[in-house]
Amino acid sequence: MLDTVGARVMALIVATTLPLAIIAAFLAWHSYQQNVGNGALRTERDTQLAISEITTDLDQTHTLLDMLADGDISSGNALREFALVQTVSQHHYCLLMLTDVAGRPSVVLPPASTQEAAICRSPELADPSLTSTPAKLPVVGVDVLKGDRGPLLKFVVPILSNNSVSGYIIAVRTLGWQRSHLPKGDSRLLLGTADNAQHFLAMPDGSLYSLFPDRPIDATLPPKALARLKRDMSSLNLHDVFTSRGITYAFQNAYGPVSLIVATERTAEESHALNIFLIRVSLIVGLLVLELLGVALGARLFLVDPLERLAQAVADWRRGAPFAPRISHSIPLEIRHLEKAFLRATRRLSQHEQDLEQSARNQDMLIREIHHRVKNNLQVVASLLNLQASRIRSHEAREEFRLVRDRVRALATLHRYLYSESGLSALDVQSFLEELCSILLSANGMNTQTRIRLQLDIEHVLISPDQAVPIALIVTEVVSNALRYAFPKDRAGHIVIALHKVIPAPPEQEGLVELKLGDDGIGINAGQATESRTRREGIGMQLIRGFARQINAEMIVSNENGTWYTLRFVPEQPSLTALAMARKAISHGKDSGL
Repeated sequence: MLDTVGARVMALIVATTLPLAIIAAFLAWHSYQQNVGNGALRTERDTQLAISEITTDLDQTHTLLDMLADGDISSGNALREFALVQTVSQHHYCLLMLTDVAGRPSVVLPPASTQEAAICRSPELADPSLTSTPAKLPVVGVDVLKGDRGPLLKFVVPILSNNSVSGYIIAVRTLGWQRSHLPKGDSRLLLGTADNAQHFLAMPDGSLYSLFPDRPIDATLPPKALARLKRDMSSLNLHDVFTSRGITYAFQNAYGPVSLIVATERTAEESHALNIFLIRVSLIVGLLVLELLGVALGARLFLVDPLERLAQAVADWRRGAPFAPRISHSIPLEIRHLEKAFLRATRRLSQHEQDLEQSARNQDMLIREIHHRVKNNLQVVASLLNLQASRIRSHEAREEFRLVRDRVRALATLHRYLYSESGLSALDVQSFLEELCSILLSANGMNTQTRIRLQLDIEHVLISPDQAVPIALIVTEVVSNALRYAFPKDRAGHIVIALHKVIPAPPEQEGLVELKLGDDGIGINAGQATESRTRREGIGMQLIRGFARQINAEMIVSNENGTWYTLRFVPEQPSLTALAMARKAISHGKDSGL
């Protein structure tokens, strides 16, 4: 990122101005946080006020029920007492019931007619055993029930007479309050009106209900807030305050497993503080960007453009154009000196490159001429051998002369392929073997359409000149032997030569290839071909073995359905020609120098 001059200049400017920008942004953030903290304090204050009202209301409920249990309540006056309790509590009770000592109900006060039926509806209150006879024996204490509009509290208070239980008072009421039943001036009516806050009651399963059951709302929390609420419940955290997506949430345990959640949105002042913070940060960032743009423009005009023109001139010179920088007195003096130094260096280097390439071209021409002369000389030798063979009357001697002639012709053909125009001093085995086999067939008076047919399956593989000679002579020996001995008495057949890369190759023999050649003729005794060297064997087999050792090949001879030779060897890496090495050195020198 800091490779260019402009980037380094801008990095210096940023290093000097960034601390001041960070300080200014920190001060703006501190001012914003103070306003946000006011929202958190307001939300927590509303939460504490609601918890205080809930605690006071429950204390009054306990006191009232204890007074009924301690008084002289009976089946005769229970209905009147219950009606009085319902009136005093602003009709918050869903059920008031008097039972005997066995839990059998004697007096039941239903919910007030002004209450919505859904407020007091709960699966647990719908149990017929609660008001039927005989009923279950009540359990003294307070239970939390899950209602359709919110949590319900079930109070069971024993009635004591002569130090024994004579009955029970069972009361079921809402944990929250119905706004429509609260008298004017009640402080609970102010909850959430001043700061647009919402109050929820949360059950352990995550269900949310309004604190005011007569005004239900579709309570949903963002995933982040809901996850934090569940984490607080699982860790038994009784109090928490956090902000998510601009809304402040306060979490407080209300009663038992029920929790109170107060959600407060930003006020106009807090939103205004956020806008001011964003404006301040935008101004700081804008000034920093303008400063960087100014520095970048100046660096572009006075530093980057002259250096880019110099780099472009060097790039054009690398592609073969003359080095001709446009020197101007408006650019810095140091860059002008650098251009002059480059100009002198490129002129000298270009001259040296021309001399080197010319020398390498001369060497390539010399090597090409050597190969050409060797090929011509070998062809002359082959012609002399052929001429001499035609004057010999002995059939065996004439055949031996022809074998030598075929070997010499193979070497002559090889020298025509050893020098490649691709820049590599290597042999393309496919093209060479195709021509070599064609020459051998023609020399024996045959072609690809005669009774003995040639089948080639050869991949493009490059081998070095050191391996090319043994391979050429091995193919010559195998094909010549097959033509002479494998198909006697006009027998038809095939001579096969296949060369493939071994896939997958062993890790220690990367690039391994397999050369398989042979015929489907009468075959030879493979046991003799693989025995110890103490036994006498033909010169052809000796040559094949010797050439296989020269290329470090693993050879297997088989006489199943003919005679087959399988050689596995690793081709040596071909070397570059003199001209290719010179051009590579020149290219490498330019790349490393720039």
